[in-house]
Amino acid sequence: MEEHKDSIKFLFKKMVEGKSTPAERLQLLTWLGNNPSAEEFPAVEDLSDTGNKLLMPASEADRVWNNILRQTDQTPVVPLWKRNGFRIAAALVPVIGIASLVLFFYNRRDQQQYFVNNTHYVQTIQLKDGSAIQLKQHSRVRVAFTNGRAGKREVWLQGEAFFNVQQQATHPFTVHASNGVDIQVLGTAFNVNTEETHTAVVLNAGSVSVKAANAHKPVALQLKPGEMASFDANTRVLSAEKVDTLFHTSWKYNLMAFKNESLKLVMHQLGEQYGYNVAFENAIQENLLFTGYLPTDNLRQAILTIEQSFNLKIDLQQKSIYIKNKSF
Repeated sequence: MEEHKDSIKFLFKKMVEGKSTPAERLQLLTWLGNNPSAEEFPAVEDLSDTGNKLLMPASEADRVWNNILRQTDQTPVVPLWKRNGFRIAAALVPVIGIASLVLFFYNRRDQQQYFVNNTHYVQTIQLKDGSAIQLKQHSRVRVAFTNGRAGKREVWLQGEAFFNVQQQATHPFTVHASNGVDIQVLGTAFNVNTEETHTAVVLNAGSVSVKAANAHKPVALQLKPGEMASFDANTRVLSAEKVDTLFHTSWKYNLMAFKNESLKLVMHQLGEQYGYNVAFENAIQENLLFTGYLPTDNLRQAILTIEQSFNLKIDLQQKSIYIKNKSF
């Protein structure tokens, strides 16, 4: 016990002298937060004189107290400013205040996390609240959690991601997408795809509220499972429709989904995925329509699927893909 008191005394002395480290100041703040008894405080006389103007000299405190005693018949008590705890706390006010401010901003900084997926694979991010984010290739998110009873869980997304959110009624979860679109949710599973002028939210399970600040009618849409909310930044229209959720979330399984898309667009997206240039032998090939799935983690398999679908010959040379008719 005595050893602990000496340790506290040592910390107080370093604090008053302005020589304590952030870790030592944090230790003192923690100790003070446990409401220690007056006996646990070191005597003021044990602390070196720092010349702190906030600390009233003992002689001045005695003079003021004697004047008070001459004007009242109350039973004498030890004046507040002569109590060890008060005098030490007065000396520590500016130091603890600064330390608290530093710790506040330090903690807020630590609550933000950044994730970038520069790989050719889908990445899964586990959040501290138990929620999970599956981040598509070439996408990024910033995650911020605010502590306290009114704490918030917020995510800023660039690209595409699938969210599986753990429900916490007192801690709402918000996804901020591009084009001023916000998604409010307590607990659900949904996909968000952000593009330059278009944002889409597909709900797999649960319930979400989608709102676009720049919409002509900024009214929140309540989605049901199997529905998609779309916002077009050009027309400023926010709308909802029923969709095939598997089609819109196939990328989670490392697949590209296409429905009646031109082969030119299909090969362009394939080239972007794998870092290849694409060249067609003729325009007829470009206008062929493709419906199906292509792997995003196996270029050879993707090429084989296209070849078999259209009876084409596709060559890979260095970082280029050449599409031509199959010769017989």
